[in-house]
Amino acid sequence: MTTADDFAGLARITAALSTPVAGGKYVWGSVPFRHMVEARSVDIVMIDLVRVGGVSQFMKVAGMAEAFNLPVVSHVMPEMLVHVIAACPNGLTVEYMPWMLALYEETPKIDKGELVLPDKPGLGLKFDEKVIARFKA
Repeated sequence: MTTADDFAGLARITAALSTPVAGGKYVWGSVPFRHMVEARSVDIVMIDLVRVGGVSQFMKVAGMAEAFNLPVVSHVMPEMLVHVIAACPNGLTVEYMPWMLALYEETPKIDKGELVLPDKPGLGLKFDEKVIARFKA
């Protein structure tokens, strides 16, 4: 047993298992990811877009992981992160948690179990104003 920020301890657990270990969704900023990949704490780096600090920081962490031959996966927000994972040479999968999909008029389609990249400008998303109005104070 160890804690999420005990990178050496996580590395010992990862090394002892034959099942690939993913981790990082609770990591804030890019610096702890450096320690994580240097220590070989995980086999798969999971990045949370909000906690890491946005798309630019996400891509920096993905680059660090790539330098260590580690794949990256996303944490929630598939409607946005389908684009980001597609842009990563070491992008593996998009975690599909449809919690926020109702906020948008249209979201990426799923075809044979895979998210299809929209071909609209930007993220290809437009808020559903009726849904947003329900959350206004």
